[in-house]
Amino acid sequence: MKKNIITRNSISQRTNPYIVRISAQKGGVGKTTVAVNLAIAMKMRGYLTLLVDADTSNPAIGIHLGLDYVNAGFIDHVRGRASTESVVVTHAPSGLAVICGSITNAAFMLTYKEAKTSYDELKKSRYDLIVIDTEPGYVHDVVTEGINETIIVSNPDMPSYISALRISEYFSSKGILNSMVVNRVAGKRHEISSREIIENFNGKVGFLPEDDIVPISIAAKTPAVMLNPKSKFSKAIDEIADDLSSRIGMPLDNDVVYGYKAGKKRIFGSKR
Repeated sequence: MKKNIITRNSISQRTNPYIVRISAQKGGVGKTTVAVNLAIAMKMRGYLTLLVDADTSNPAIGIHLGLDYVNAGFIDHVRGRASTESVVVTHAPSGLAVICGSITNAAFMLTYKEAKTSYDELKKSRYDLIVIDTEPGYVHDVVTEGINETIIVSNPDMPSYISALRISEYFSSKGILNSMVVNRVAGKRHEISSREIIENFNGKVGFLPEDDIVPISIAAKTPAVMLNPKSKFSKAIDEIADDLSSRIGMPLDNDVVYGYKAGKKRIFGSKR
C-alpha cells in the first residue's frame, strides 16, 4: 500500500494546539466512541494529542479507556483548582494524554467564566491537537471562540440527522468549520441514504459502518483502532484521521506523518 508522505516543510507549524470539538445535538449517537478512536488514531500519526472528557452530564471516556478509576479531572480544571498538566493521566497502552470527567450523582453546569478559563488554559498547552468530547446540545459562545472546528456525530436516521443539521447551522453562524460523521451505517432500507445526506449537508461527511468490533472494544476497554486496526470501523476512522491531519499540519515533534490513502475506500463526501 502506497504511503502519502507529508514532510515538515510542506505545512507551516502551529504555535497553539488545534482544538476539535466532537459534537452532537442528540445523545446516544456514538459521540464518545468517535472521540476516543479519533484521538488514538491521531496519536498514532505522531501528534501530541490530548483527549478531554468535557461531558458534564454523562462522562464516559474513562470507561472506554479503562480509566474508570479516575474520578477527578475536568471539573477541577474548569473551576481553576488545577492546571491542565496536573489533571492529565496517560492511557498506558497508547500513550494518549487524557483529562477524564467526574462521575457523580449530579451533573454540573459550566458557567461562562468557567468555560472561558478552561479553554484559555487549553489553548496555552503544549499539545499539537486537543480532542474535546462534550455533552449533546448547544454551547457557550466562549466555547465556539476557543475551538478550531467541530465534528458533528449523527446516525443515519431522520431524528439524528435533522438534529445534526440544526447544530451545524448554529456552528456555521458562528463561523466555525464543521463536518459530519454518520455513525453506525448498516445500509438498511430504513436508513437515510449517503447520497441524500451529502446533498443536504453543506460540508464534508464521513461514514462509519456498523461493526461488531465497537461493542466488543468498549467491553474490552480497548479502542477499536487498537483492538482490531483492520476492522471496517477502524479503517473508516483512519480515513477521517487522514482528513483531519490535512487541516492541522505537521506534528511539531515529528519529521514525517504517514497517511495511508491508496487502495482505501473513500468515505468522505461533499457536495461542493
